[in-house]
Amino acid sequence: MKYLIVAFTSRNNLLQFAKILRYNGIPATVINTPRCISISCGLSIKTDLGYYEHISTLLRSTNLGGFLGVFLIERQGMSESAKRLK
Repeated sequence: MKYLIVAFTSRNNLLQFAKILRYNGIPATVINTPRCISISCGLSIKTDLGYYEHISTLLRSTNLGGFLGVFLIERQGMSESAKRLK
């Protein structure tokens, strides 16, 4: 299973960006940050891998502070790995 995580240092900015994603038709769920990332406010946005380009465009145009990165999460069984994409 593969999915994207968008991480911010600020919960306010994270919640704002989740709202922007939903407004633009991108399914976004606020979840606890996976342990394999462990660099954020404790919450992250989870979304589908297919929306990466659209998310990148929205990140550039919104210019929210506290952005930490977009990560590809790969889960196989009980193990999980993260790769920074942006």
